[in-house]
Amino acid sequence: MKTCKIIKNNQWLILLLVYTVLSAIWAYIVIIKTDTLYNKPVFGKTLFYIDWITTLCFIVLVHIGVYSRHYFIVGISTLFLFLFLSEISYFIYYGEVISTGVLDSIIDTTSNEVFSMSKQILIIIGPAFIATTLILFIFRKIITAKFKSIIPFFFYIIVYIIALFIVTVITTDSSLNNDIKRGYYKGSATLLRFTHPVVVGNLSYLLASFASTNIYSSTNEIEKFNEAILLPPNKTDNDLVVLIMGESSLVTRYSTYGYHKQTTPFMTNIFSQNGACIIQNSHSAAAFTRDSLPLTLSFNIPESDDNLFNNKSIIEMAKFNHYKTYWLASPLQGIKDSFETKYGFIARKSDVITFGEGRHDIHLSELLEKALQQDNSPKKFIFVHLRGSHQPYENYDEIDKQALPDAEKYDLTIHHTDRTVKALYDVINKYSDNYTLIYTSDHGEIVNVGHGVNNTNVDQFLIPFMFISTNDRYNCQFIESFRNPTGYLSGLMNKYILSNLLGYNVDQTTLNKEKNNDRVFMPDGSVMPFLKFYNND
Repeated sequence: MKTCKIIKNNQWLILLLVYTVLSAIWAYIVIIKTDTLYNKPVFGKTLFYIDWITTLCFIVLVHIGVYSRHYFIVGISTLFLFLFLSEISYFIYYGEVISTGVLDSIIDTTSNEVFSMSKQILIIIGPAFIATTLILFIFRKIITAKFKSIIPFFFYIIVYIIALFIVTVITTDSSLNNDIKRGYYKGSATLLRFTHPVVVGNLSYLLASFASTNIYSSTNEIEKFNEAILLPPNKTDNDLVVLIMGESSLVTRYSTYGYHKQTTPFMTNIFSQNGACIIQNSHSAAAFTRDSLPLTLSFNIPESDDNLFNNKSIIEMAKFNHYKTYWLASPLQGIKDSFETKYGFIARKSDVITFGEGRHDIHLSELLEKALQQDNSPKKFIFVHLRGSHQPYENYDEIDKQALPDAEKYDLTIHHTDRTVKALYDVINKYSDNYTLIYTSDHGEIVNVGHGVNNTNVDQFLIPFMFISTNDRYNCQFIESFRNPTGYLSGLMNKYILSNLLGYNVDQTTLNKEKNNDRVFMPDGSVMPFLKFYNND
């Protein structure tokens, strides 16, 4: 009885101790899961203590807000509590804190994608909603301790203002200043995520990401070529160049590459012919579509987006050298709103942009046949973007289930991609005898988990790369010439491969420099040498 009375009388002190411990734990998790301080002592870093203080202040302010007499403050505090618990739920499920890549994907996501990912979303927010309800019940019925808001509010706002001030100073004489002038604010918001790792930092970044989408709305042709491109272009001997871009396709699930189930028998046959090759050891340049496609279809680099806006993309280069350009895609790969995404900026420069009507990728062959049958343009560059194996792994039909009756859903989507590539290949062969076809993927997949959610699993980067050409100049040795000294063919080489296929010579010094710098754009926005990442996996 006496113990209960002591606890009741000192409830605020006990709660403060609990909140302090929870804040320290969360700050520690955020620091060790952030590449900024990768493999360095946490407790010797000032940022850890800043995160600890701001997290503690946040929790205390939420506690105070829940007990407010104003319904608006109670509502905001409850929302913040729910969002914080959602971040914790995300960490428990994925073993990672929410990255900038995930936040960017929230802004870029279409309504179709939201619907298709509803199960994964519920896995995160469901437990958070239950926990929020339970905590509110405990707050209202059991806990009576209250705190004064002035101290935590003061510390929280002061740190936020200091962070904003630092951002202002940094941008005065840095590349961030150019970004801000261009309407790109995410770089500045990143510091706020570092100093405010709970809810407010992520909300600040989401706001900056949303405000930055207007930079992708321009339809003006870019005049300047990348410095790697030697002008003028040659008269090309490729009448038809087709790039089929798979989605979330893990190479180790392809029977073509040794997987024990016959997931890709058609691709094995197609790319085992004369003039074709099945390329081993290929990896994507990024783990998100929004980052990977610009690194393939423009001269964008992992360290900077400047080239996206300053240099002609592959689409524009194809048009410059008299190719009619097509962007064909699955309806679920539709580009949000007015194409205000990073790869939408590239797509909108195409002469023809068409999205399929059927639910499955197999129907994309109808779009391709229409393009080749009705358009008499002598030269065409066609980009085909599949839905592929994106979660929730529903891009398959009865034919795939009959072919692989005991296969899991992911393998069925790979089999459906195999059939889709076969259907596209048959259409190409029907209408052209002078073509080059590439099949690869924007990134890999951590099967049954996803991609871009983990900074340690290499599966999200491991992809297939297959090639066939009727032109003897473009053979397997041509593709192999782009392989890095690391032994891998990087997605960063795609732009140079396509440049050659479209009639452009590439400066060998620049190309060798890129080949010798094999790196990937990580889900958290950092850049890492691929082999270092691969060996740490």
